[in-house]
Amino acid sequence: MIVTNPFSPGSLTRETINTVARGWWVLLLSGIVGVVAGGIILFTDWTVSQLVTFVGLLFIFRGVLTAVSLPVDGSMRGWAVAVGLLEVGIGIGVFTWPGPTLLVLALMIGWWVLFSGIMTTAGAIAARDFLPYWGLMLAYGIIETLFAFWLIARPDVTLVATVLAIGLWTMVYGVVQVILSFELKNLPRRLGTAASPVTSTRAAA
Repeated sequence: MIVTNPFSPGSLTRETINTVARGWWVLLLSGIVGVVAGGIILFTDWTVSQLVTFVGLLFIFRGVLTAVSLPVDGSMRGWAVAVGLLEVGIGIGVFTWPGPTLLVLALMIGWWVLFSGIMTTAGAIAARDFLPYWGLMLAYGIIETLFAFWLIARPDVTLVATVLAIGLWTMVYGVVQVILSFELKNLPRRLGTAASPVTSTRAAA
């Protein structure tokens, strides 16, 4: 997950910028995994139980990566750990649910995507003064929120629709993570680490 803390976005000092930038490869790895996993979901002939197991394991793996990452807005690392553990919990819940059904899978993923979309949107707005890629995060957060509402509101969801929805979401999310990973890598150069600390224009006003 692309982690931001909308309640208390960090102040990007030179040290924080360098620390966040050094973690770019975690976001890249998570993005590559997402793209590959999305392709596997789309192009595999699944049974319901197989799809549930695969998605659950994917959530667990991504949750671990989230937990060891740093929030892209420079906020406290504990926020990423908490979100990562929550993602792991969703993954465990998905494939250990007694008698998993498409409805259970769609609802659990739908609520998680809704949480992710709201947090991404709010985090992008909160950190817009010092994150050069906040517009991309904002756009994706809004799209993710709309997709979540669609998924939650589909009690008659079919296996084909579930596969397409989850597969496409996973792939698109992976692509966004790959793009943002390179933005993170170039963050020191873009913001100019010679200026320490980097503060928002609003704070300076």
